[in-house]
Amino acid sequence: MRIYIARHGETDWNVERRIQGSTDIPLNENGIRQAYSLSKYLERQLSLEERSLSSIFTSPLKRAKETAEIVGKQLHLPVKEISGLEEMSFGVCEGKSWLEAKKEYSRELEEWEENKRFRRIPGGESYQEVLNRFFSAYSLIQKKLAEEKPDVKKEKDILIITHGAVIMLLLSLKEGHSFQDSFVRVRVENARAYFFEEDELEAIRAKALV
Repeated sequence: MRIYIARHGETDWNVERRIQGSTDIPLNENGIRQAYSLSKYLERQLSLEERSLSSIFTSPLKRAKETAEIVGKQLHLPVKEISGLEEMSFGVCEGKSWLEAKKEYSRELEEWEENKRFRRIPGGESYQEVLNRFFSAYSLIQKKLAEEKPDVKKEKDILIITHGAVIMLLLSLKEGHSFQDSFVRVRVENARAYFFEEDELEAIRAKALV
């Protein structure tokens, strides 16, 4: 099984470079167009490789759900909401630009940047907490797939719609980047699908859950 993991489409806060985190912001018009483009890309790619999807799993946040629902409608696939796939919470920094946040919470951000994996922005989450809940959600997805017919699980891939920081953490572990500078080195685009083979994601899980 291959796991396609995509970030949601664009929002107004993305355009304004405001920190979204757990704040529930909907797609903008361009984000809706991006979701349709993601559908077409997946349809074309799956056809070329003679693969198919069985299900779409999504973060409960509006921007992810709206992306998933558009893709699901276009590809005629069920969409299932899974708690734990949400974006990282950035606490007191949400709604601000990074420049504004660094001016207002310079000491707090300096302390967070010293050990992003285990430290939190006030009111937010650490990278480790995000990884823990993502893989708890992934375990639930695996359980749901195991309850389906065995041939479905073996022959069909799945799509997960989630968020930038979540995908950045997975790619950082996959590519061996330090969490200290991964936010700069790993760019995650809106409505772009990244894929992981099942054993590859298990290897990332082993690195993630410490």
